[in-house]
Amino acid sequence: MQQLLELLSQRLAAGESVASATIATHEGSTPRSAGSKMLRFRDGKMAGTVGGGLVEARVLEASGEVLQSGAATLLSFDLTSELAAGADMICGGRLRVFVERIGSADAALFRELAQSLSRGSRCLLLLDRESGARSLVLPDRVLGADLPGAVAQEARNLGAEIQAPVFLEQGGDRWFLEPWAPAEPLVILGAGHVSRPTAQVAALAGFCVSVLDDRPEFASRERFPEAQEVGVLGDFETCLTGRDLGPEASVVIVTRGHVHDKTALAQALRTRAGYIGMIGSRRKRQAIYERLLAEGFTQADLERVHCPIGLDIGAETPEEIAVSIVAELIQARARRRKGAA
Repeated sequence: MQQLLELLSQRLAAGESVASATIATHEGSTPRSAGSKMLRFRDGKMAGTVGGGLVEARVLEASGEVLQSGAATLLSFDLTSELAAGADMICGGRLRVFVERIGSADAALFRELAQSLSRGSRCLLLLDRESGARSLVLPDRVLGADLPGAVAQEARNLGAEIQAPVFLEQGGDRWFLEPWAPAEPLVILGAGHVSRPTAQVAALAGFCVSVLDDRPEFASRERFPEAQEVGVLGDFETCLTGRDLGPEASVVIVTRGHVHDKTALAQALRTRAGYIGMIGSRRKRQAIYERLLAEGFTQADLERVHCPIGLDIGAETPEEIAVSIVAELIQARARRRKGAA
């Protein structure tokens, strides 16, 4: 989602208007879930997707009309009916897509949204469906259009829990409330041959990647251009010191040896990270676990660890291993989000 936000901000800064299509609700089986987004630009290009097929074709058509008129619209699709049959879609669900025009006058608002997300803040966008006035609700203030106090409070109350957009009615007015969450942090400990493709694939999958190693020749921006952070450690004994890793965070341990892996794992287990994975064989795992148990860690601590790391897809090369690791990260992220919904 952050990549779409970057593209949107670039177009707005250039003085363009952009059509934004967001799946507002979905029921049953649909190609994409609520919150999925697609952008259409005036030159006809697009970014993102709301599921493809005939649904997306109709959304693109409506997006062109919204770009011209400026009037937001809500499209409904029933994939249990003739639409599904005619498009060879067998999903069998229903969805609604909200299409709006975002003008260059909102460039500063979206720039602030991007900056707030980069600082780890959860943000809310609120659109008055009648006037088109837009507000950005931040943890400590509201930017953009003036909001009635009751609307701002209701937005905060709803926004604290929702994972996807909702429609809000207050005082006879109708609003579209869209939550924006920062990319979930992923800390990769070790900057070797597996780390590099893992960082690349994880960044593409929407994680905010940090890569840490004690070897400056490996932990370099040249090797990890897609990472948000590349850091050189003094040692692995304090590799996670000062990092507040909550349940939304992931830690991947792929250092250059058993000793460093054990040290890094001990640090990771002292955090609240929702996912901890360590590369290695079951024999290596047993040896490290025995040492950690002797140091006072519990069996419950060790049950938090995914080792061998990654989904079992028969991966052999560093690139294949990276795909298996990121697949497991995505699986864990999806379970967390489902649990929070």
